[in-house]
Amino acid sequence: MNEKAKELALELKEIFDILSPFIERHTAMVCPQCTDVCCKDKHGRYDKDDLKFLNALGIDIMEDSKNVDDTDPCRYLTRDGCTRERWMRPFRCTFFFCDPLLKSMEQDDPKFYRAFVEYFRCLVDTRRKFLSLYKG
Repeated sequence: MNEKAKELALELKEIFDILSPFIERHTAMVCPQCTDVCCKDKHGRYDKDDLKFLNALGIDIMEDSKNVDDTDPCRYLTRDGCTRERWMRPFRCTFFFCDPLLKSMEQDDPKFYRAFVEYFRCLVDTRRKFLSLYKG
């Protein structure tokens, strides 16, 4: 395995761990009242880029073969939220924020929100660098 890929994957994991408490605080406030859950099973499935990230960390994922419709609630969603650590989720699970969740985060302490935005940009940039190692 490419040592640079592992280094960037570890950096990504660290950024996920920094971002997660802020996101979790807001999902805990917003999501329980939601009447149209956006955590659908089709979004809880890994794509090839997610698998590259996890493999760089030495994690081999076996998707369970449970027959679940794409539009069903995600199989990893419980009353208390997702059973997966944020860094273990498909990237789209961290990348998507519905309007009520965005509004909640934007109304947080401006200092915390600005830090969240900066770390999120860092997450996207680091992921882009990581994935560029696999091109061409």
